[in-house]
Amino acid sequence: MAKQIASIKVPLTSSGGLTLKRAIRLYERIKKCRCKAYFSDNGSTFPIKSLPQTITFLSTVKKKEILLVLEGEDAISLHQKIMESIQLAQQNARENPGLYRHG
Repeated sequence: MAKQIASIKVPLTSSGGLTLKRAIRLYERIKKCRCKAYFSDNGSTFPIKSLPQTITFLSTVKKKEILLVLEGEDAISLHQKIMESIQLAQQNARENPGLYRHG
């Protein structure tokens, strides 16, 4: 199978965005597939290799979203799964705003 490349703007805001739990799930999902993944921000890249380093990096980002780039045999499939997860989180946040309020 040919190498595939896909990218996603991952929301980092509290309502429907990347919480610690979602960040861990994202990391685990990436590690299970045959893909390299990295975050891209202002021309620099951060490879997703270690969970603690990834969480630390994400905690320093001060934007509402960050670009996630996927490269490899499963990139398109993984892209679809991540997009579905993001859309579900955003839908849940709209339908149940009291559950997603952060202080």
